[in-house]
Amino acid sequence: MFRRLGTVPTTLLKVVGLSILDAVVVYFLVLLAWDRSWFLVGIIAAGLFGLNVLAFVRRLYPVRYLAPGLVFLILMVVLPLVYTVYISFTNYATGNILSKDQVVAILTSRFYLPPDAPTFTFRPYGRETIYALYLTGPAGEFVVFPDGRLALAAEHDLRDTDGDGVADLLDGYPLLPARELARFASDLQKLEIPFGDGVLRLTTLSTMRVYSRQYHYDPVQDVLVDVRTGKEYRPYGGNFVAADGEKLDPGWVTFVGFANYLKFLRDPLYHRAFVRVFGWTVTWAVLTVVLSFALGLGLAILLNDKTLRLRKLYRSLLIVPYAIPAFISILIWRGFFNTEVGLFNRVLSQFFGVRVPWLSTPFWARFSCILTNVWLTYPYMMLVSLGALQSIPEEMYEAAKVDGATGWRRFVHITFPLLLISVAPLLIGSFAFTFNNFTLIWLLTRGEPVVEIGSRAGATDILLSYAYKLAFMGGRGSEYNMTAALAVIIFIIVALISGISFSRTKALEEVSRGL
Repeated sequence: MFRRLGTVPTTLLKVVGLSILDAVVVYFLVLLAWDRSWFLVGIIAAGLFGLNVLAFVRRLYPVRYLAPGLVFLILMVVLPLVYTVYISFTNYATGNILSKDQVVAILTSRFYLPPDAPTFTFRPYGRETIYALYLTGPAGEFVVFPDGRLALAAEHDLRDTDGDGVADLLDGYPLLPARELARFASDLQKLEIPFGDGVLRLTTLSTMRVYSRQYHYDPVQDVLVDVRTGKEYRPYGGNFVAADGEKLDPGWVTFVGFANYLKFLRDPLYHRAFVRVFGWTVTWAVLTVVLSFALGLGLAILLNDKTLRLRKLYRSLLIVPYAIPAFISILIWRGFFNTEVGLFNRVLSQFFGVRVPWLSTPFWARFSCILTNVWLTYPYMMLVSLGALQSIPEEMYEAAKVDGATGWRRFVHITFPLLLISVAPLLIGSFAFTFNNFTLIWLLTRGEPVVEIGSRAGATDILLSYAYKLAFMGGRGSEYNMTAALAVIIFIIVALISGISFSRTKALEEVSRGL
């Protein structure tokens, strides 16, 4: 009984706390619903409902500890992945980032100046700021206010105090000198006063003319008509397009299916770049992992020798590349590779009389990337290999020696198979990391040198740096749709390679059982 009574304050506190939270969230849900943000309303409402269920359903008590991790997994991994896949099936790019309603509103708000448009002269009145403009023209006399209001001049008090035929006062405000009008030019240029079927806009510092709307939209037939020429534009591929192929910008976001993916297969501009970049990315990842693992394993075997003197000193020195922040090491190596004043070319020039174009030609730029990455990653391979070597029982080597096995046979039949059991998953992870190692490529070469005019992919661009260039460095604008499609392709490639590699590691376990 006392135990039940002891839970009453806790339950009451939980109910009060959740009630306050629910009230606050419901208030914001109403605001979002008023703004027609239904997607956010659905997500927040589902989250609030799930929180209340977890708080009061006893059977779901263990899920409470998993819920925070699941929420962040959904927010940080699942939703970005789903959104990236969605973008890859659209035309979302520079020129096509708005909704169709927004595009229609922009196009129908464009104006042109007809040749026979009436002209109004105006005079400004005010003191420190413009109070109003007095307009005279063929359509009559009007008063225009800075907020866009238009009124008949007869409704306001205009007075000519000096008898020169020009009103000196408007509603008690004096006429502003022409020399002061330039101060307000930027504000006057923003004025668009509805006038009949058009708008009054500034043409000079003394005149305004009536501009007409350039386009008219028929929502029933879904047609945009150019009022000047009568040309009709119909929606096609996210833009209004005329029969002769003329396209109006901006466009809107629309579903295009697999068109973005097919571009990488059919469009020569993307096809050649994608094939070249993909081939180099795989080569770069494989060579880096193989060379760094071979170097790390060789050093680990040497350091694992108990008869080696100064082993601790060697270990400390060999992990220096791993201890220094990678971006600092990359920038240092970039300085080493400088063709004119770099350390490598200075040494080669002094002793051999040659200069290597390290970052200027495709071959040497790729060689530089691999060399730098091997330098950065071999300490990691050395450490994991050293740990794996120390876990192999000495009895197996002693038994092999008794059977007459040489050092090489002991390495091939005992050391390497047992080593791979522990190291293979790490090699797969290293391959996936190198496959997407944007930092090294960007800091060292920025994907250069250029190998094809008009292509955004350079000689050392990997898939991720190529995707970055498509998204943010395009001369034709940002192609977020192509970037998203490339990101999905990268994800699928890495997932397939990792999945196949992990399945192959089961064979290593069979090998270890037979030893």
